[in-house]
Amino acid sequence: MAEYWDLLLDYLRAAPPTYIYIFLFVGSFMENVVPLIPGDTLIVFGAYLAGIGIIQLWPAYFLMWAGSAVGCLLIYGIAYTKGRDWFQKWEPRIFSNEHLQLGERWFIKHGQKIVIFNRFLPTVRAFVGVVAGLSRMHPARMSLYVILGTLLWNSLLVYFGLMVGENWALVVSVLRTYNRIILVLLVIGGAAWYIRHRRRKHAKPPTPS
Repeated sequence: MAEYWDLLLDYLRAAPPTYIYIFLFVGSFMENVVPLIPGDTLIVFGAYLAGIGIIQLWPAYFLMWAGSAVGCLLIYGIAYTKGRDWFQKWEPRIFSNEHLQLGERWFIKHGQKIVIFNRFLPTVRAFVGVVAGLSRMHPARMSLYVILGTLLWNSLLVYFGLMVGENWALVVSVLRTYNRIILVLLVIGGAAWYIRHRRRKHAKPPTPS
C-alpha cells in the first residue's frame, strides 16, 4: 500500500499544479450536488499536499473554499428559481411534500444558524441550499451565511490537515467518527420530533363538559 501511495505522490509532483487545483475545486463543488462525494476528505488531502510542498497553500485553500460555497449557492439558486415542483419531479421520494414541509418548518425556526453551520452537519448540508431556496431566503443574506460557514469549516479542515502532516488519514478517521455521531444524533432527534408530531396530530380533543 505504501508503494502505491508513493507512486501517487510522485505522479502528483510531476503533474501541473493547475490540474490539481482544478480537481480540488471541482471536488469541493460537486460534494454539494452529489452528497456521496467525500468533500471533507478531499479538503484535508488538499491541505496535506500543500503541507508537503506539492501545491501552494493559499490557491488550494481559496479554490476549495470557493468550490464549497459556489456549489451550495448553485443548489440554492436552483431551488429559489425553480421551486418545489422541479425537485419533486427529479426525485419525488426524497423531496416529498412531507419532507420539504418539515425542512421548511425547521428552516423558519433555525434558518440562519442552519445555513452558517451547515458544513458541520454531514448529509444534511446537501439539502440546506434546497430548503433555503424554497423558503425564499434573501440572496444577499444566503450568500453571506454560506461564505462564513464554508470559511469556518474549511479553515478547520485545512488547519488540521496541515498540523498532522503525514498522518492526515488520522483526521479523516476522526471526521468519519464525527459524521457518524452527528448522523445518529440527527436521526434520534428527527425520530423524536416525528413521534411527538404524530401524537399531537392524532390526539383527541378534550370532551366539552
